[in-house]
Amino acid sequence: MLFSQTQISNPHIDKLLDLWAAHVFSHAGTPPFANHNDLHNVIDSITEGDAPWHSFTVSYNGLLPEINIPGWMTEKYEVWHRDPRQVVHQLLSNPEFDGHFDYAPYRQFENDKRRWSDFMSGNWASKQAVCEVCDSGILTLLNYSFKDLIAVDEQTHGSMFVPIILGSDKTTVSVATGQNDFYPLYMSIGNVKNHIRRAHKNALVLIGFLAIPKGDLHLYLLSF
Repeated sequence: MLFSQTQISNPHIDKLLDLWAAHVFSHAGTPPFANHNDLHNVIDSITEGDAPWHSFTVSYNGLLPEINIPGWMTEKYEVWHRDPRQVVHQLLSNPEFDGHFDYAPYRQFENDKRRWSDFMSGNWASKQAVCEVCDSGILTLLNYSFKDLIAVDEQTHGSMFVPIILGSDKTTVSVATGQNDFYPLYMSIGNVKNHIRRAHKNALVLIGFLAIPKGDLHLYLLSF
């Protein structure tokens, strides 16, 4: 409730947990969570459902100007993420996509006219996983772009082509993160029909929060 619905900030979570602990201590009990970090660690340790969240810190390690060093050059920034491979496995196993899923690239025609609708009906997907002339014996005489690019790697033979779609929203996220600002990073797979992806049926998954360094825009000329 605190994280998924109310989405209050970390300091407010700590204050609420302190009040909870004070009440529990008055009855000689033990509070379930020490602070917001403890609460989030318990949430992340849940093995059922979505892929767990992980984090790491990044910082600038290049040359610094001699004067007026901007704050973003010395700050450390958190990046939160989930394992994209695990998320893709969950998307592929989602029963809600049954009947709304393309297992291979295709070309769609109506009244002898080509139609582009879903991701797998496009030219790029066909070039990756469909070869119209591979068995004709004249492949070497044609442009390499006609070849099934995936088939070049023998380890992919018999595999299903799963295009990865990534996108970031300009909307910043600051709730439930201690008032830090992030750009959310989303992922989907091209096999899912577009109308399912637009219907918010868990085909577009949040996999990361990208840190936003803050500061004034300056042009730095560095000599080496």
